[in-house]
Amino acid sequence: MSPKNYEIIEHSRGWNGYFKLDVYRLRHDTFEGGKSAILDREVLERGHAVAVLPYDPVSDEVVLIEQFRPGAISVQKTYPDMPLWLNEIVAGIIEDGEEPQDVAHRET
Repeated sequence: MSPKNYEIIEHSRGWNGYFKLDVYRLRHDTFEGGKSAILDREVLERGHAVAVLPYDPVSDEVVLIEQFRPGAISVQKTYPDMPLWLNEIVAGIIEDGEEPQDVAHRET
C-alpha cells in the first residue's frame, strides 16, 4: 500500500503577491514504513487555470499561440538559444468569481 500520511511541522507564507509562496517544514510516510527526514519545501500557489487545445479538423492540426514569457529570461543564462517567445496552448488563470468556461472563452 502507498504511504498516505504526512505531518506539517511548520508553515509560513514567504510571499503574498499575485502568486503566493508557501514555505513548509514537513515529513511524510515512506514506502518502507517509516517516516522521511524533515524536509523544507517551497510551494508556489498560482491558483487554478484553464487550458484549451484548439483543433482544426480540416488540416488535422492543433493550433498553438506564440507568447512572450519573462520566465525564459533566466533560462537564457544557461541556454542562450532559448527563445523568449514560446509556442504554447491557449491558457489562462481563473480569477476570483470566474467560471472555467468563461476563462476558456476569454483566452481564445
